[in-house]
Amino acid sequence: MSKNTKLITVITAGLVVVVAVFAFLNRENIASKKEAQESGVFVLHAGGEEFTVTMDDIEALSPFTIVANFRRSGQAATNRTFQGVSLKAVAEKLGVDFSRYASVSFLAADGYASALTIAEAMDDNNCYIVIAEENRPLGTRESGGSGPFMMIMAHDQFSQRWCKFLLEVNLR
Repeated sequence: MSKNTKLITVITAGLVVVVAVFAFLNRENIASKKEAQESGVFVLHAGGEEFTVTMDDIEALSPFTIVANFRRSGQAATNRTFQGVSLKAVAEKLGVDFSRYASVSFLAADGYASALTIAEAMDDNNCYIVIAEENRPLGTRESGGSGPFMMIMAHDQFSQRWCKFLLEVNLR
């Protein structure tokens, strides 16, 4: 075995150990994300307060039909129909004074994050928490879906800041 082959083998073994250690340390975080998805909840953080939002909470706000522009890379834009409520309505239902904040970030179960200004996020005609597409529940990541919650922006020309598998909303 040459010197370079030994070095590559040692480096590879070291990286495998590091990945295994991080996977072990992160197992509880992964389990809690999966549980949140399966139970149909997301968390809204606002100035030190934490609110758990359930599917029942969203349904109590009377979801309505939203038509939003959707575009995949290299394809023409299409309109898609969702059912959901505005983020502003969710914040108001929880008694959150969103005027105290400058921005909102959204975190997904797959690690994706998206950020909006407070004006974009609290626009009744732009930022929505959706629970269904074409009257069918979004489903979970494990079931091949994009939910159970997803944040969409109706006026986002390229639909790049949408957040599938929504787990957290953070007002900052």
